[in-house]
Amino acid sequence: MINLIFDLDDTLLMSKSYKTYNDIKPNKYLNMLLFTLKHNKFIYTNGTYGHGENSLKHMNLTSQFKDIYARDIIPYMKPDFRSFNHVRNSLLYIHDCDKNDKFIFFDDLINNLKGAKNIGWTTVWIHPEYNNMDKAYYIDYKFKNIIDALEYFKNNL
Repeated sequence: MINLIFDLDDTLLMSKSYKTYNDIKPNKYLNMLLFTLKHNKFIYTNGTYGHGENSLKHMNLTSQFKDIYARDIIPYMKPDFRSFNHVRNSLLYIHDCDKNDKFIFFDDLINNLKGAKNIGWTTVWIHPEYNNMDKAYYIDYKFKNIIDALEYFKNNL
């Protein structure tokens, strides 16, 4: 089984695109891509659970995600390795993921990718300047934005 784990701000949702939750609007193409990917999907954010919930609600994506891991419901924040271990263990024991499943983690911050790679996850760097950095051991894939990444994985998973 494949599990897709998304950071929220500046990965799935561009934080500079809104000032209040009412400014967040669904992106029909993004939503279609996520709907097409019939894999378990999770949010893993250093924002609060409420932020994740409100953002998904306004993006019209609540039904696409099985759970939200956020700073106010897990004991550590990214990039702390204990945070990644906590989320991985929750995925295994609460969401019945298998240790042999594939976990693909999307994030805009390189330090977060290091932690994910260290626990065996496939990492995807989402950043507008993705071409300005050489591919490091902890970056499996790199894309300008989440749309480009999901288009790739739609055809390659």
